Amino acid sequence: VQARRQPGSTFKLFGYLAALRAGMEPDSTVLDEPVTIGDWAPKNNNGRYAGPITLTQAFARSSNVASARLTKEVGVRNVIRAARDLGVTSPLPEEATIALGTSTMSLLELTSAYATVAAGRYPVRPRGLAETDEPGWLDRLRGRDSAFGRRELDDLRTLLAASVSGGTGNAAALSVRTYGKTGTTQDNRDALFVGFANDLIVGVWVGNDDNTPNPGLSGGGVPARIWRSFMVDALGVTPPPVVE
Repeated sequence: VQARRQPGSTFKLFGYLAALRAGMEPDSTVLDEPVTIGDWAPKNNNGRYAGPITLTQAFARSSNVASARLTKEVGVRNVIRAARDLGVTSPLPEEATIALGTSTMSLLELTSAYATVAAGRYPVRPRGLAETDEPGWLDRLRGRDSAFGRRELDDLRTLLAASVSGGTGNAAALSVRTYGKTGTTQDNRDALFVGFANDLIVGVWVGNDDNTPNPGLSGGGVPARIWRSFMVDALGVTPPPVVE
């Protein structure tokens, strides 16, 4: 709720939303090859590159270079605008590096942004207790929300489902339709999985309070497994059957 950490690749949701708004589709092609933007030369975590791939494949693989290219193409301001629309209020510098989640925010803030894709409307404002007082006209004016376009919403859900069904979030898969995204920050300091299934949205962060590295930690590992274990109990569902 209070601690601010880098969201890593979970931030890619906003870059891809900006790309969809610019007219791209899940089957549109992006180049998964090294790229240099000014003095910044991002690389894929696994050191492997696949050349031309679809947005769906790039999102599922969590390609850093593809995300950087998309941010360069649509513009940093449009990525920031997408994040703001979905409820992110933390400072976001106008730098291409935000494509990989280098700006800090709270897990609650990030999970609330993902909740908009589950709800189909944005922003989602989290609260601990139900509001009992009727809001005034000014509060209602400020509190107006917006609906995603039908194609835009379907495309975002396609990307999030692909991340779980055959991508870095595979360890979070359930027997019901599952949506989510992994995130891992520099030196494995933070690892996250944020996603939803049925009517429940959950964000998981794993890391050290003193922000020290965690060798081998990744969002597709412990956080994804914690997320799945919690969702199995909370929803009364099961993990998908193991195919041998």
